[in-house]
Amino acid sequence: MRFLIDTGDGFRERVNEQELIKWGSSLGIGLEMTLIEAIEALENVGYKVEQLEEKEILGE
Repeated sequence: MRFLIDTGDGFRERVNEQELIKWGSSLGIGLEMTLIEAIEALENVGYKVEQLEEKEILGE
């Protein structure tokens, strides 16, 4: 799965699940997180996270 992280200040990053969890861990409790916990941690600081559809990943 691929995700788009939008920080709200013009920075947008496409990441995979592992990268998303790293982002969430750096902003959350810093321990091992699940994917859901990582998304919640990012959203708690105002970031938007959306799952990319297959056609968006391929650039169609």
